[in-house]
Amino acid sequence: MSAHGSLLSTVDLRAGVRREYIVEIREPDRSARRVVVTDLVEVGRRRADRAPDMLAVRHPSVSRRHARFQVIGGELTVTDLGSMNGTRVNGDRISGTTRLALGDTASLAAVDIAVVGGRASHEAVKPPAPAAATHPFPTYLQLRRRLPAGFWVGPQAVAVAAVAGLCVLLLARPATGLQLLWGLAVPLLPLLWVVAPGLWRNSCPLAATNQLPRRAGFGRAKPPPAWLRNGGFVVAVGLFLVLVPTRRVLFDHSGPATALLLVGVMAGALAGGLLFRGKSGWCSSVCPLLPVQRLYGQTPFVTVPNSHCRPCVGCAKHCYDFNPRVAYQADMHDNDPRWTAPRSFFAGCFPGVVVGFFVVPDVPAALFYLVFFAVVLASAGSFFALDALLRLPASALAAVYGAVALSTFYWFAAPVLGETVHHFTGVPAAAVSWPVRVAVFGLAGVWVLRTFGVRRLFLRWSVESQPVRLPPDGAARLAGDSGCEVTFEPQGRQVVATAGESLLDLAEKDGLPIEAGCRMGVCGADPVAILAGADQLSPPADDERATLRRLDLGPDVRMACCARVNGPVTVSLDPRSAPAPPAPARRRGTPTRRIVVVGNGIAGVTAAQEIRRLEPDCEVHVVGREPHPLYNRMGISRVVYGRSAMAGLFLLAEDWYERRDITCWLNTRAAGLDLAARTVALGTGERLAFDRLILATGARADVPPIAGVATPGCFALRDADDAVRIRAYVQEHRAARAVVVGAGPLAVEGAYALHELGLEVSIVVRGPAVLRRYLDPRSAELLTGYLAARGIALVSGAAVAGVHGTDRVRAATLTDGRQVPTDLVLLAVGATPESGLARSAGIAARHGIVVDDELRTSDPGVYAAGDCAELRGQVTGLWPAAVEQATVAAANALGEHRTAPATETPMLLKGIGIDLVSVGRVRPAPGDRVLIHEDPARYAHGWLVLSDGRAAGAVLLNLPREAPGILAAVRSGAVFTPPGIWVEPARVSGQRLPR
Repeated sequence: MSAHGSLLSTVDLRAGVRREYIVEIREPDRSARRVVVTDLVEVGRRRADRAPDMLAVRHPSVSRRHARFQVIGGELTVTDLGSMNGTRVNGDRISGTTRLALGDTASLAAVDIAVVGGRASHEAVKPPAPAAATHPFPTYLQLRRRLPAGFWVGPQAVAVAAVAGLCVLLLARPATGLQLLWGLAVPLLPLLWVVAPGLWRNSCPLAATNQLPRRAGFGRAKPPPAWLRNGGFVVAVGLFLVLVPTRRVLFDHSGPATALLLVGVMAGALAGGLLFRGKSGWCSSVCPLLPVQRLYGQTPFVTVPNSHCRPCVGCAKHCYDFNPRVAYQADMHDNDPRWTAPRSFFAGCFPGVVVGFFVVPDVPAALFYLVFFAVVLASAGSFFALDALLRLPASALAAVYGAVALSTFYWFAAPVLGETVHHFTGVPAAAVSWPVRVAVFGLAGVWVLRTFGVRRLFLRWSVESQPVRLPPDGAARLAGDSGCEVTFEPQGRQVVATAGESLLDLAEKDGLPIEAGCRMGVCGADPVAILAGADQLSPPADDERATLRRLDLGPDVRMACCARVNGPVTVSLDPRSAPAPPAPARRRGTPTRRIVVVGNGIAGVTAAQEIRRLEPDCEVHVVGREPHPLYNRMGISRVVYGRSAMAGLFLLAEDWYERRDITCWLNTRAAGLDLAARTVALGTGERLAFDRLILATGARADVPPIAGVATPGCFALRDADDAVRIRAYVQEHRAARAVVVGAGPLAVEGAYALHELGLEVSIVVRGPAVLRRYLDPRSAELLTGYLAARGIALVSGAAVAGVHGTDRVRAATLTDGRQVPTDLVLLAVGATPESGLARSAGIAARHGIVVDDELRTSDPGVYAAGDCAELRGQVTGLWPAAVEQATVAAANALGEHRTAPATETPMLLKGIGIDLVSVGRVRPAPGDRVLIHEDPARYAHGWLVLSDGRAAGAVLLNLPREAPGILAAVRSGAVFTPPGIWVEPARVSGQRLPR
């Protein structure tokens, strides 16, 4: 089992140490600039005054909100934000969050952002000197340009015309044409590729033809398919190995065949330019000359900046045109063996190609091909033998084999070149051939030494700037007393963790496939099986136990977000790897025959699961108006901006109901209740009889009395279908601006979701800030600044008075007279309990369905739980309370007499890129003590209210590790001694968090 994931990164387990990264932004026609990324920053084409925390770029190919760079778990990541032209890492387009190593380049269309430095530090990292003075491998945008890019149009036109003229000559005077091509042009090309490969890349007739559609604006510019992007070099090597012996057999003697060859490759180059973007359709993929160019062009004596690719479209991995001095070394040191092997093969076989072409005698064509390829394979075999047996590095061997091939080629080609010069000028052939041979031998030696020097520089630069790779047995040594090793199955990943990290944090940091939800163990999105080391995890709290019980998972399963590591653990991401829980015992007494649960949300499903757990023989029906089984409502904002729709949000397996013998009625409405007959009338016309009834009908979104609120483009966000409709509307009408009405958690999550979808968002609130009832002043200030820094504006002290537009929303008018242009209005002003079904049947209801402490309604056989229930004069509307109430209601429906607990239910806000938890009384009363904690390195803030030594309330902003313990303290009401990091406000004099 090999170490993987976090063991491939620079790991520093010292407490308080954080990673900071220096990135270099390279825009076309602008000087490179460097910034430090310590937390989260977005890059896009936005005005600095509208998004002060955004890294603004000016190039038109970059979207207004293009990508996000964020340090997560000490590692730098990049996420594409649904940009028009996409984001690439080292040439490969990304679709989700991708980790970046130092030295990697993220391409945002024409703008490149390279990770050029980083370290673990308590202090801010100061940007180093400008790139030109420190970077050993400048890109073509940083190289000194002695000639303007437009200059090369002339040489390119001349080169294309020369090929056309040569084709005519090959048809009209074949002998002369063949001598010019094979006796002059071809012998000179390898020297050009060694000395100044950029000169050829800028003037190559094939490149000029390939780039013609791009310059003329009629190419389709499609991204290259995976086979072309990853396997184009293999095709190029194959074409080269076929064409070289065919030259001996055919092209050396046939002018028409050679002319047809030239026309064919020109047509192929043109077709590649018509179809694919940049040079991905020919020059950087399948051109037969590419392998030789890359081998000899790795250490240019004269570096000529690329003139074709402005702007760069990120079409090739390790592109020579982008960074000529490091491209080949990057190829040979790539982590993917499928990428490096073809390049090693070509370097190894190239001397055999030269020897086979010049040395194999004239024999019948079939025999010639056979001997030729035997020599080629023998040469390649020697390369891999030296690599494997003597452990000589492939990148160094490639230089040696390249020099041998170059010297051998000119030993045989120099006399041919001399004869051609003699034919056209009269200069003796020996006067050309021997000086060329001697010069090339010397040049090859110098070239090898220079290549070794570049290789050493590349390796030193890589070691200094890229993650450290540890051997598999280094994990335990590295962890020592500061950490431990967690193994994830079935991937076989070993991850070094610090004590207190959650399994979810570790899985996400290592890029493992795990779905995150509320991160508090309540929603049930991330169950994992503990295969070994269960005693090395933090014990489960009540919320986690209730979730595991609802999901019917055994004792060896934990919620990854709650299980925190204290020692070595082995985990399976498939919770089915753990043994199933034992079957429930039969209850004594007369069982209740049939229970109907109306509602398929968290309260309804929890009630059904608890009934089945307590009473195996009871008949259970669940009626749900939505077409979906239970899903994570706390994650529906992701449906607005995510590409995966509902994937990952479902919390139950497809056969969950069937395995528990629960009859589920999805996409079915409960139309009425007949309490006398004890039946529920369904919208389908059927009737369900019940002995006990549990109402878990939830709540519906409030629609405020705003003029024009029925105009197309006004939405509420309450369930998954709302999210689907919002996303569809934005795409259909190309909405660019949105106004969110509301100040609660759903308003903030909805605004962030629209922001992630690419809209400019404004939140309109009557008061001075959002979430005022849940936050202390400092956390409200920080949250407002966090949203504003990400481009979400707060319009305070006003309300929306009207919505305007004929066919759809065009603007919103505020109560203070201001008019805000907008394409979409999201209403998030609260929710009203769905109590209509109960009211129509005569069950008592005020704001919600009134229940007593046992969650019994005014009808003794009917219970209510969740968002529809009004308990002790309050409707909580929060997920954890719904779970607790449903558990009690189910037990009491079966004849027990439990009392709904009066615990503090936390407000959880997770879907905005930063964690926020608020619980209990956050505004201190006289005599209360207030403690705070701020950690600028983590953008964290905590507010803790103590009453008589007991935790009475808390606000925790980006403090996920501290949250479980403090939540438990607030809910238990026990005497609580906070850790030493919590201090009196006076002791943090003026400490501010970064904006």
